Amino acid sequence: MTGGGATPERAAAEWFILLREDPDDAALRVRFDAWLAAEAAHAAAWADMDETARIIATAPPERRTYEVPGPGDGLPWRRGGPQGAANPRRRRVMAAAAAVIALVLIARPMIALRLAADHISGVGQVETVMLADGSTVELGPDSAIAIDYGQGGRRVRLLAGQAMFEVRPDPARPFRVTAGDVTTTVLGTGFDVRMIGDETSVAVRHGRVRVEGAAGASELGAGDWVRIGPDVAMASGVEAPELVGGWRSGKVAVRNRPIAEAIAEIRPWYHGEIVLADRALGAMPVTGTYDFRDPARSLNLIVSPYGGRVVRITPWLMIVTAA
Repeated sequence: MTGGGATPERAAAEWFILLREDPDDAALRVRFDAWLAAEAAHAAAWADMDETARIIATAPPERRTYEVPGPGDGLPWRRGGPQGAANPRRRRVMAAAAAVIALVLIARPMIALRLAADHISGVGQVETVMLADGSTVELGPDSAIAIDYGQGGRRVRLLAGQAMFEVRPDPARPFRVTAGDVTTTVLGTGFDVRMIGDETSVAVRHGRVRVEGAAGASELGAGDWVRIGPDVAMASGVEAPELVGGWRSGKVAVRNRPIAEAIAEIRPWYHGEIVLADRALGAMPVTGTYDFRDPARSLNLIVSPYGGRVVRITPWLMIVTAA
């Protein structure tokens, strides 16, 4: 069973999924208790695993999942032993379970999104949408908008992801973009609105906009940006206007941001779920330019300087762990 060179952390992840699959298997429980009591490091790893599972259980449904073991030689069913290669049926069940989990996690929020959206882009794709008034929207990967053009004005809701707007001026019909609790009113401009992770941000490439939300209101010019976090606090800054909307090329500059936020940027480019399994690693700062069109390579470049690693479980699931 889990051992054979596996780290305590990986072994704990393996035990978690095995116990979840067979909670009534008394023999499995006996082997787990023996492993748990064998070394203090096992107990510490299991406590971390249990805490991670608790955090995941309280996470928003769209991000909820549970830990799974690493690939290749780390998997108990590939190493032989009581749960090993001698039990192909179990291997199939476990693999199928992981695949189903991944599919459910991906499909559930997508169904609701598709019901609400007028335009939705695919994972890893940037699409251009021409609006009825001649304005254009470059819709980022895994993003969605709903459009409401009425007599009182032009309103677009960013339901997910990120979008770059080039708005055709029409003083008689204001153009507004709503992203969560943040509303951006166009005063004639090209600008970027994003909902990535827990944050909503607005940045202006040219022209001016007015941003309003629970954190207050701010008027932005070319190069100005604001970012509203989960605590509703509004941060602001200035960058070169030509960098606004740079995500459209797939190459994103990350400057002194936590790894967790960089991973949130990568998620729309990956056909599946990315789970960050170590909060301490997620808090580490990262700076660099990454090609998010290759999510696995970008993840490795981001976490490897801190000893982190990326474990691919299925084609739809990657786990980012500490070493």
